[in-house]
Amino acid sequence: MFSNFTAANYENLLIYNFCAFALQMPLGALLDLLAIEKRCCGSRFALLGVMLTILGAQLNPALLGFGNALFHVGGGFDVIHEDLRHRRKGRNLGIFVAPGAIGLYVGTLLGNQSFGKSALIASVIMIVPFLFMLIKQGRAIPNYNHSVSSARIPLILLGCCFAVVILRSWVGLAVSFPWKGNGILAAIAVCGAAAGKVCGGYLGARFGIQRTAAVTLVLAAVSFPLGNIPLLGIFALFFFNMTMPLTLYLLAEKMPKLAGFSFGLLTFGLFLGFLPVYFESGPTFSGSVLGAFGSVLTLLLLTIAGKVGKDG
Repeated sequence: MFSNFTAANYENLLIYNFCAFALQMPLGALLDLLAIEKRCCGSRFALLGVMLTILGAQLNPALLGFGNALFHVGGGFDVIHEDLRHRRKGRNLGIFVAPGAIGLYVGTLLGNQSFGKSALIASVIMIVPFLFMLIKQGRAIPNYNHSVSSARIPLILLGCCFAVVILRSWVGLAVSFPWKGNGILAAIAVCGAAAGKVCGGYLGARFGIQRTAAVTLVLAAVSFPLGNIPLLGIFALFFFNMTMPLTLYLLAEKMPKLAGFSFGLLTFGLFLGFLPVYFESGPTFSGSVLGAFGSVLTLLLLTIAGKVGKDG
């Protein structure tokens, strides 16, 4: 997948992904501690993240990745708390995670430009969230000790959710369809994946996590083997991505006092799922087989997680 990268770009990609995704777990735990002591809030982490992202786009991938980690864990922390406080049952989480697919696609397009041009465009884009976060800093630190009781976290639930994210990351990076080289179809596929995340949050809140996962993942498993047909390939990505907010809500609901850590733990799973593709290691499957296998295994893991979470 990364065979056309130069040696420097290949190394920078690993550095960026480690800083951007793996570091969200310790940063999230730190934010949990600071928020409990009323010393910080998610938006302040996000503001610092935007500033470092702008600098990193000009300087180096480690700084860029660290800025991404701060921005996402800060934003995710506040979104989780708002979702729980207003009993939205994961609707907010689907909306929050959806733009990531679009951002990755746009970033890939920018990467094809000269470094100076792409860095300038990325910096200009980030000015918008920078101004928004700057305005929010005038507000008092919100009360994160809202009326959501902490619960004992079953290790099985934790392990299943973590495994689901690793699997989703691996499948999402490894599966490719021959038509994805078409610019228009690739853009539609990205929008389909983003729409799936939004719809997953709403359907999970409306019909329950287990029923939503069962229907969407069965449809994904059926669609992946037929993914060479563009419409069915887009459907496969749409249905498969519906599970993303479901997984996050399953964990966040059981860890309301550790929202930053739970968010960061799952992004660490994204990093682990990236490694087999990066190093071209692990078992080799065709895209259709891997997609179908990933959908079925994800359904099994979410079924176990949902049952354990309900009993716990």
